Amino acid sequence: MLSYQELVSLSRELGDEPVLSVYLDAAFDDPAQRTAWRVQVDNSIKAIRRELEAASHQEKMSFDHCVQLLEHELAAFSGGVGAPGWVAFITAHGVRLAEKLPAPMPTLAVWRRGVFVAPYVRVLKQRRPVVVIVADAASARLYRYATGLMAQADTVHAHAVIEAPVHMGDAPRIGFHAGTRGETGRDAAQSARLVATDRMMEEVTRQGVKMAGHDGWLLVGGIPEVSAHIAQALERLAPERVLRLEGLDIHATDAQVHVAAERGASQLRDEMDLRRVSEITGGADDQRLIARGSAATRHALEQASVRELYLTPHFITNQMEDAEFSVRSAMAQDAVVEEVSRAAAQRLDEFGGVGARLRYAVPA
Repeated sequence: MLSYQELVSLSRELGDEPVLSVYLDAAFDDPAQRTAWRVQVDNSIKAIRRELEAASHQEKMSFDHCVQLLEHELAAFSGGVGAPGWVAFITAHGVRLAEKLPAPMPTLAVWRRGVFVAPYVRVLKQRRPVVVIVADAASARLYRYATGLMAQADTVHAHAVIEAPVHMGDAPRIGFHAGTRGETGRDAAQSARLVATDRMMEEVTRQGVKMAGHDGWLLVGGIPEVSAHIAQALERLAPERVLRLEGLDIHATDAQVHVAAERGASQLRDEMDLRRVSEITGGADDQRLIARGSAATRHALEQASVRELYLTPHFITNQMEDAEFSVRSAMAQDAVVEEVSRAAAQRLDEFGGVGARLRYAVPA
């Protein structure tokens, strides 16, 4: 799966070359529907051929060659794609990209100069790492989840250093034991264990932030007292990217952690998207630094002032050319590009399905 920068690089590299871009929606549970995309792809290819009736012989030959390469790739999917989505970027010189995707795509085929990148934005968020920490007072397990895959990255233990109790400043004599006239030995051991737990939580916090990077999500479960302490420490270092998973038990299986990672990351992502979209649709302190709707956003993009671009699935699917212009322009000015979903998408669709936060105000 391409990173944002890899997608930008490929888009620039093939910017002047005719490309057949194909996306498949393969997220069907019913076996009878697993190749439903076939009819849509065939219809799209026929429609492109009709549009090319007046084109040059060379372009028609290039397109036919790309279709042959596409058919070779699709031949492997007679029993289904085996993933929610699929994409291919094909030129007359060969297949530049053909890969399964962890999210469903709109089924379409597009023939144009340069790759058709707008639908690919949906899967970019799948690359954002999710770090899950499951901890009690003695140890913490750290997991990393990204692009649908989960792996346990490390286990951090609390190592308590408990020294033998002394008697009157010297080594214990025969017959002396720690419980004589008080619980000094037990208190010392408890204190050592608390110090060890504190050190463990500091180490877990440090490792978690490092694993998450600058934009990853951090999810914390396990014993309530310990998970609350870790979550508070993480929140200071990574605000708006931390979530306590109160239902994730210290004895959770890897499969349960996997499910919690997906749900927790989705919740954090939705909350962040809604905050950003709410600013765009009316809550920003400075309305000069936002653009909402197709016309205002296009104007801001043309002025190269966009810092963050937000689009909805409805906008990408139903206004493909506007969406493609928006994504390409945003990439050209190194802006963040996000497809929002659920509540944030519903809110943004009320304002045309596209909006942006700006680096600087632009004249009307």
